Amino acid sequence: MVSGVLSELEPRIVWSIFEEITKIPRCSGKEQKLQEWIRKWAEENGIAFKQDEVGNILLTKEAAPGCEDYPTLVLQAHQDMVCEKTLESPHNFETDPIPVKIEGDRVTADGTTLGADDGIGIAIALATLIDPTLKRHGKLEVLLTVSEETGLVGAIKMKKGFFTGKRMINLDSEELGVIIVGSAGGGGTRYTIPVEFEEVEGWKGVKLEISGLLGGHSGVDIHLPRLNANKLLGEGLKAVKEEVPLRIMHIEGGTRGNAIARSAYCDFLIPEEKAGKAMEILEKWRAEVEEKHRSVERGMKIEFSEIPAGKAISEEKTASIIGIITEVHQGPVSWSKEIEGLVETSNNLGIVRTEEDKVVISASSRSSDMKELAEFRAKLKAIGEKYGAKVDQSPAYPGWKADVKSPFLKLVARNYEKVMGKKPKITAIHAGLECGFLSRFDPELKIVSIGPTVKYPHSPQEFVYIDSVGVLWKVVRAVVEEIGSE
Repeated sequence: MVSGVLSELEPRIVWSIFEEITKIPRCSGKEQKLQEWIRKWAEENGIAFKQDEVGNILLTKEAAPGCEDYPTLVLQAHQDMVCEKTLESPHNFETDPIPVKIEGDRVTADGTTLGADDGIGIAIALATLIDPTLKRHGKLEVLLTVSEETGLVGAIKMKKGFFTGKRMINLDSEELGVIIVGSAGGGGTRYTIPVEFEEVEGWKGVKLEISGLLGGHSGVDIHLPRLNANKLLGEGLKAVKEEVPLRIMHIEGGTRGNAIARSAYCDFLIPEEKAGKAMEILEKWRAEVEEKHRSVERGMKIEFSEIPAGKAISEEKTASIIGIITEVHQGPVSWSKEIEGLVETSNNLGIVRTEEDKVVISASSRSSDMKELAEFRAKLKAIGEKYGAKVDQSPAYPGWKADVKSPFLKLVARNYEKVMGKKPKITAIHAGLECGFLSRFDPELKIVSIGPTVKYPHSPQEFVYIDSVGVLWKVVRAVVEEIGSE
């Protein structure tokens, strides 16, 4: 990369730091070279540096004279980037600088991810510490976490007391003009039903298959009118079982806990003399589903056919599996009272698997209200126990509950409006953020998340709008100078 590709962009103090960062390999889990660069940078600029055993970094600058009573402000970003490239790119992420380039009104990279997520956040945070024109500021802390992109590792493993500020700006959002003030926590529930397979005489095999659904992210898409293939499959099996004896041979659906299942299938047995009746039930059920949902699920396919009979599990265990699938809630459970249109609590039936001696059903729950999450997960546990399943629930990870009345939020919003000339959108997201883990340290910690406009992060098409970086920089500077008036 030719040095100084971004040297003429404004604000120069931010872009120059970002360009230096792009020269340093920093894939998730391999941030050591960046950490060493930051250590040297801090030493050269008289900034206090400390690092924990995980690799998280805290940089500290004391308050300007006369501003000692200002609240301490934490600027937070993550060190790592997602390293993706095109098939044609010869780029080596362990040794090569990111091939940054300017294309019109944006900065992007040649065949690789740019790393604006969250390199721009790092650059703005560091620039704030050394900006010579910033004369009025309280104590500043810059918190840089590791391996955010591979499971929020740094935030999860951070120990209480690593930072001290009670006001935090997370710089990892990706849309200018938006202030995020909340995110969801969550936890998984796994049902295990032990089964035995046995030969059965006088039964006929049937395959019921669901495919072509839209699917989507189990957080940000959970409110959309999309079907879950696992749930739909369960409804079809239940429709048959209510009138015809049924025994499952094999059931499978979904690929990931955080994805709305797009496809699922079940091979099952029915008594030979009831085969015609079962097909009639499925035909009627399919017609009803298509009439109700075809306008949204245009690619949906519901197919059923006779197949060879094989070993199957008991009718009792079959009833337990169908009962869990149909009774576990799918979609929003409740809605935020503070932010219109935001899901508060939700659940996704992500995976159904048949293994050698068991059937496993997995659900993923999310909520920005940890009390409500605990209550809902207790209901999920009760469903499993009702049907004799072994229920395992992973420890819940914390949500970040929106506080729309926070004086700190009002300060940020007020300065955002001054810079942009219009009110920012204040919202929350129904997905996990580092802020959720960081907020657990102190109930008095107030956090907002803001960022420039970054498009197609995590892909070689990633780019950031140049002007959005300048606007964000002005907003951050304004908050730093005005935090004393909160």
